[in-house]
Amino acid sequence: MQKKPNHLFTIEEAIQLITSDKRINKGLTESVVKQEWANIMGAAIAKHTTGLYLKGTELHVYFNSSIIKNEFLYNREKAIQLINDALGYQAISDLVVR
Repeated sequence: MQKKPNHLFTIEEAIQLITSDKRINKGLTESVVKQEWANIMGAAIAKHTTGLYLKGTELHVYFNSSIIKNEFLYNREKAIQLINDALGYQAISDLVVR
């Protein structure tokens, strides 16, 4: 990113500089997914979700209901697409359901 002559950055450029570190970007992605989980997947799935963890580009999802878990396994690709659409970029490549 080029510096402007007077070293002023726009807010967008400053945020991009701060989040360019992969550890910070991973943490931000994980927190956004956790916050938006109920909106993305719906109240029924969110109610039975006990944990969400991001490891690289894999999202680990833990359920307390075997029925919801089984249904979620069948719709894994759709869930990945919904999450990536909600985030606006390709953040999740695989879902691990437990």
